Order: sequence, then C-alpha cells, then structure tokens
Amino acid sequence: MRDCGKLRFHFAGHGLTIYPPGATFGPRTLRDFEFVWIVDGQARCHFDGVEVPAPPGTVLLGRPGMRDHYIWDPQRHTRHGFVHFTVDLHGAQLPPEREWPLARQLGAGDIIRPLLRHLIWLLSRRGPDWDELAQGAIRQVLMVYLSGEGSVAGEGGVAGSPIVERVLLFVQSRWSEGPLVELTLTDLAQAAGVTQGHLTRMFRSALAVTPMEALRLLRLERAATMLARSNLSIQEVARQCGFQSPFHFSRLFRATYGHAPRTFRNRIAMGMDMPLTRLAVSELLARVW
Repeated sequence: MRDCGKLRFHFAGHGLTIYPPGATFGPRTLRDFEFVWIVDGQARCHFDGVEVPAPPGTVLLGRPGMRDHYIWDPQRHTRHGFVHFTVDLHGAQLPPEREWPLARQLGAGDIIRPLLRHLIWLLSRRGPDWDELAQGAIRQVLMVYLSGEGSVAGEGGVAGSPIVERVLLFVQSRWSEGPLVELTLTDLAQAAGVTQGHLTRMFRSALAVTPMEALRLLRLERAATMLARSNLSIQEVARQCGFQSPFHFSRLFRATYGHAPRTFRNRIAMGMDMPLTRLAVSELLARVW
C-alpha cells in the first residue's frame, strides 16, 4: 500500500451506544463505509447474507452498497461504537474493496480501538485542527485494519477533574445494565464526596453544563442513537433511556434535536446524518457509553 497519505476521508454519523438484550437493527443498505466495534456483549452480524460472529473485541467494516443486519446479544446488553465515512483515494493504492476483511478479532493492547475512541472524541469536540487529527486517526485505523498489524504496548485515558471523574465512574456503574435509572443531584454529590453547589461549579467549569443537564443530554444522545440504529419502538427507546412518559420524552427530544422522535428516525433512514454531539458533553459520552 503506497502513498496512503493521499487518502482523504469525509465523516458522517458516529457514536457510542448500548442495546438491550435481543434488540435488532436492519436490514439496511449502507451508503458509506462503517466501522463498528463491540465493547461488551456480542452480536450476530450479516453482510450481504454472510453471517459474521462478533464477540467483544471485534471490529467490523461494512462497505457502501452492502446489506447489513445486526442481532444483538439475547442474554445481556451490548455496547458498541460506530463511525461512518467515505474516502477519496487520490491515487493511493489499496487492496480491492472486495478483499477487505469484514471483521477482525482484536486482543488486549491493540491500537485500533483506542484510535477509534479518540476519533469519536475528535469528531464530537471539533476543537482546533480537529479535521487533520481525525484524518490521521482514521487513516491509521484503516491501514492497520487492512494489514492486520495492530498491537501496542498499552493505552492511556483522558485527563479531567477528579471530582467529575468520580461522578462519571458512578454514572457508568449505575447505567451499565438495563434501562437508565433516575439519578438525582444528591446522588451525584454523594458519589463525588462534595456539596451539590461545589459539584455544579465543577461541572460548569469542565463541561459548561450542570450535572443534571449533562445527564439529560446523555439520555437524549443515547435515545437518538437507538432511534437511528435499532428497530425498537419509540416507547421502548424512551423507557430504555429513563423517560417514563413518552410525551415528556418526545417534548425534550424535539427541543434538543429539532424533530419529534418518529420524524427524526424517518429522516435518518432517508439519509440525514446523525447530528453532532454537543461540545459540552463530548467527554461524558466517551466515558459513560
């Protein structure tokens, strides 16, 4: 593979999400390339009728024009990330697309999954020089994926406020399985070991939102992804994301995304890109989902 630096990528939808046991997605026809990586749980994936088992640690690559269909773990929740993209070759020499592997099973210490997580962070945050950084990350992911050579010695994390970090770990533990349970400001402050006022100041400083606003945005972000990438009913999506009233869910979703849940799902199916994650909660999404 020569002159790989000429590759230029264009990004569409991206995200991290959790599905309840037995959920499905598709069949659909892919309009672009899509990396999917399984974090927890497992899936049975079908690409043009070919079944591909996907236990934790699997990275999948769907191609434009393929029909894909996902059947998520029937026994436990499945957590996975995804990135949609197109690529301009500009003369770069790659293997024919028909020879690209549909899946790779990665072990501990691989470089692909940390790069993909970093890529989602870049696409969500869109800070200075984000595009060139994202170009480099996805270029390396694709080259390593195609070559099969992806081991590294270790991986790091994203630094942040220790107080916010404690809250993130608490939320992650409470929201790791089942529908998202209701959490109060008192719960969060107790988990962090600080007063509610101090916790609110820390969140505003680190993420530009209050703790409760962050939780609401996280629940709506998960709902948006589930609407776009599952066959679950709107009522079930609302329940899984901790909204007891479908009417309340619909009102908040419309206020955040500009469309009612059903309209949003239909527009995504017709080709609308997933909306960008708000800057304020980009790090929360990467940690909690």
